[in-house]
Amino acid sequence: MATGGSHTVGLKSDGTLWAWGDNAQGQLGDGTTTSRTSPVQIGTDNNWASISSGGVHTVGIKAEGTLWSWGWNIYGQLGDGTTTSRNSPVQIGTDNNWVSISAGFDHTFGLKSDGTLRAWGDNTYGQLGDGTTTNQLIPVPTSVTLNVWLSIAANYFQSFA
Repeated sequence: MATGGSHTVGLKSDGTLWAWGDNAQGQLGDGTTTSRTSPVQIGTDNNWASISSGGVHTVGIKAEGTLWSWGWNIYGQLGDGTTTSRNSPVQIGTDNNWVSISAGFDHTFGLKSDGTLRAWGDNTYGQLGDGTTTNQLIPVPTSVTLNVWLSIAANYFQSFA
């Protein structure tokens, strides 16, 4: 289960993804911008492994390690190289070695199986950890390039590893 600013996403034991709540920016991922008062299944895939919800966006990892995102994208927090909001899941890159993700308010943090960190989205306060305050539209390495990270957490304007 992951709760965002005004939406919730749940992962069932059968690998299906469900969402409900505000959907003004497509953050539920059901292909619409219609808010839902009860859970609706997101697509037909049953291979979702983990999810995280940010302020108005959602990110997920499928069982094969691919990264997907949807919702509001004004700062590039989806990581697809654009600032275009999406109301259905879109795959981010082609890598299949994502093991953990954490969505902050307008940014996202990801951990790969080799122990490296990637971050993208709003970087106004340096929350991406890349040594800049420049927003990033795709996952970029943090400035600490050690391959020893085990867990991550993103919050409003901060990130932790």
